[in-house]
Amino acid sequence: MSMLRYFFAPEVEGHKTKGLFDNLAIAKEDNGSYLKHQGMNPVIFISFKDIKQISFDLFLKNFSVIIAELYTENRKELLDSDEISKEEKDYYLSIIKRESDQIELENSLKFLSRCLYKHTKQKTLILIDEYDTPLNTAYINGYFEEAVHFFKSLLGSALKGNNAIEKGIMTGILRLSKNSMLSDLNNLKLYSLMDDKYSQFFGFSENEVRMLFSESEVPLDLPSVQKWYNGYRSGHLTDIYNPWSILNCIDDKGALKDYWIKTGGETLLNNIFIESGPSVKENLNLLISGASIESVIDDYVSFDQMKEGGKEEVLWSLLWALGYLKTTGEPTQSGTLNKYHLMIPNYEVDSSYRNIFIRFIDSLEYSDKYHNCLSHLVKGDINSFVESLRDFMLSNASYFDFQKENSYHMLMLGMSSIVKGTHDIQSNKETGTGRPDLILIPKDKNNHLGIIVEFKGAAPEKSTEHYEKLAEEGLEQINQKRYDIGLKGLPHIQQILKLCLVFYGKQFAYKSIMDTL
Repeated sequence: MSMLRYFFAPEVEGHKTKGLFDNLAIAKEDNGSYLKHQGMNPVIFISFKDIKQISFDLFLKNFSVIIAELYTENRKELLDSDEISKEEKDYYLSIIKRESDQIELENSLKFLSRCLYKHTKQKTLILIDEYDTPLNTAYINGYFEEAVHFFKSLLGSALKGNNAIEKGIMTGILRLSKNSMLSDLNNLKLYSLMDDKYSQFFGFSENEVRMLFSESEVPLDLPSVQKWYNGYRSGHLTDIYNPWSILNCIDDKGALKDYWIKTGGETLLNNIFIESGPSVKENLNLLISGASIESVIDDYVSFDQMKEGGKEEVLWSLLWALGYLKTTGEPTQSGTLNKYHLMIPNYEVDSSYRNIFIRFIDSLEYSDKYHNCLSHLVKGDINSFVESLRDFMLSNASYFDFQKENSYHMLMLGMSSIVKGTHDIQSNKETGTGRPDLILIPKDKNNHLGIIVEFKGAAPEKSTEHYEKLAEEGLEQINQKRYDIGLKGLPHIQQILKLCLVFYGKQFAYKSIMDTL
C-alpha cells in the first residue's frame, strides 16, 4: 500500500515522488505508459493496524487521533487554498483539534477527499490498510456491533457515491461478508486467496524467497525455511511462503521464530476454540495430529457470523482466511460453495495450535492428567499409563461423547498432541497391510521405543471376558497386518510397545506386549 501511495501521490511527507520509479520495472512495462499516472493524484493513506482498544469509547478516541494526524499532513496546503471556504476550514481545524463527535468522524474521509478534490482539481485515491483489524479487536473485546456500525458509515460515505474519489483500495486478511460493514458497498471488486487474478501477489514464491535472502546477504537454509513458513496456496499457485514471516526472518538474520502468530490472531484463535462445540474439538485434534479435515470454505466470512453461531464451516472459513489453515487438492461442490481438504500449513502455525490446545486443556483443569497419561506411555510404563487413564476416564469422561469408537480415537489423539514436540504422530496412516489408529515415533535418536496403539469401542453391557477377547484380537490385528514394519525400518528403534485399548463407556480393557528387536 505504501508503494501505491508513493506512486500516485505527487508528494509524501514533504518529499517529492517524481522520478522514484524511473529505473524500476514498471517504467519498462508497456513502453513506459504507466508512468503518465505517477504523481498525478492526491492520496489519502490510512492504516487501521493500531486500532486495538479494549472499549468502543477508547476506540473512538484513538480513531480521532489517527484522523487528526491525517488532516495535519495536508493542513498547510488546504488551509491556504482559495478553493476551500472559511466554513470548511473551520470544520477542518476542529477535526485537527479532536473536537469531532462520532458522526463527524464517520464522515471524515469523505470530507477530506472532497477538500483535496476542490483544491487540486484531481480526484483522490483512498488507500486503507488492514481494514479488518478493528473488527478483530472489537470481536474479542465485546463491542463488535458498535464497530461495524461505525465502519459501515465511514466506508460507505467515503467509497460510495463520492464523486471526489478516483478509486479506493483496501487490504486486509478477512474478506468480509456483504451483510457486514461492507454491506452498503455494492460497487466493490473483491479478490482473495481463492482467486487466480492477482494470485502471485498474495505471498512469496520460492524464487522470490531465494532472491530476498541473497540480496539481504542472509544465509538461506531453504529446507528449514520451507518447513516453517511455506505451505500456502493462492489461486492455482502452491508452495506460497508467508511474506510477513519471511521478511521478519530476514530482518532477524535468518532466525526461525514464530512471527505470524504474534500479529494478534492467537488471542482470537484461543477465544474461538474455547467457545466452540465438541465436534470442533474433535477436528482440532485431527489437525494437530497432522491429518486433514473436510469443510466448506466461504470466502465471504465475517466475525458477525461467528458471533451469531451456527454452522461449523464459518469457523474453518475464518481460520483459513486468517492463514491458520491451508487448502489441499481440488475442491468438490457442496451446494453453491466449494468443499476443501484443510490442513495446518507449516510448523510456525502448528506450534500456535498446540499452544492453544494445551491452554484449552488447562482451562478444563485436566492437563496434568493428559500429561501424566502420555508421559507414562512414551516411557513404556504400561501399568502407570493404565492407572492414569482409568483415573482420567472416571473423572472427566462426562465431557466427551463416549458412544462411538471415533470419540475414543479423538481423545487419544488429543492426548498425543502433548508429546508432538518429542514424537512424530501418525494416525490412520497406511503401513503394512492396514492403517493403525496411532503410532508414536521418538524424534530423539537416543529414545529407542516406538509405540503402536489400536482402539476399539464396545457396547457397555457385555462381559469382562468379551472386552478382554476384543483386546486380544486387536493385539493380533497389529501383528497380522504388520503395523510395525515402518518402525522396524528405523535404525534407532530397538523396542516396540504394541497396545490395544477396548473402551466401553467410562471403562476399558487392554492387552499389550513389548517386542525387542
